[in-house]
Amino acid sequence: GCFEELIQQAYEKYQKKVVILIDEYDKPILDNIENTEEARKRRDELKNFYSVIKGSDEYIKFVFITGVSKFSKVSLFSGLNNLNDITLDKKYSTICGYTQNDIETIFAAHLKGQDFNKIAKWYNGYKFLGEGVYNPFDILLFIENQFAYRSYWFQTATPTFLLKLIEKNNYFLPNLENVVKDEMMLNSFDVDYIELETLMWQTGYLTISESFELFDEVRYRLSIPNQEVKTSLMGS
Repeated sequence: GCFEELIQQAYEKYQKKVVILIDEYDKPILDNIENTEEARKRRDELKNFYSVIKGSDEYIKFVFITGVSKFSKVSLFSGLNNLNDITLDKKYSTICGYTQNDIETIFAAHLKGQDFNKIAKWYNGYKFLGEGVYNPFDILLFIENQFAYRSYWFQTATPTFLLKLIEKNNYFLPNLENVVKDEMMLNSFDVDYIELETLMWQTGYLTISESFELFDEVRYRLSIPNQEVKTSLMGS
């Protein structure tokens, strides 16, 4: 109710349609993903919350939603049937990271004298069907810490539930070097069914190294993106 009221009152006060930005839309579910019943409860609560957006369409100009994972539209956004998923849209492939050109131009003065090939091996490699990008968090801390090669992002961002799933399923990590998925398996999961490789792609521990057609369907080959993730995963 408060969310709906906020949208309407903002519209009425400024006489302009509202822009809504939602970050980490899935956090309440992922925080409870090990407890299926609790995760279902959070999912249903969020479903009701997000349904407000559809009901407030006349007041809204634009909505942008980001998150770690991609839950199916049916489970969370059944009312929002006009969402456009840009995760694998080449036009937006570099929207969330630094490109190689960024590193060699914008950051040139900050990285003077450093081995760009080694930096790329450690921190580049995230691909969304376009040019590979660097994790911004890594590059900024790499500069801040006097060019020490460390697993900056992994140390702060690794969800414990992911490591527990790997351990629970006794997963053989070297198998992650050659995972092939179709678009349906890559795109979504729900509380009641979580495929480890799909979750690892959505959370950034795997990336798309190649796309190809097989029997008239697109397939994606997944691999570990860079040295940071490889070293950290094997160590954990």
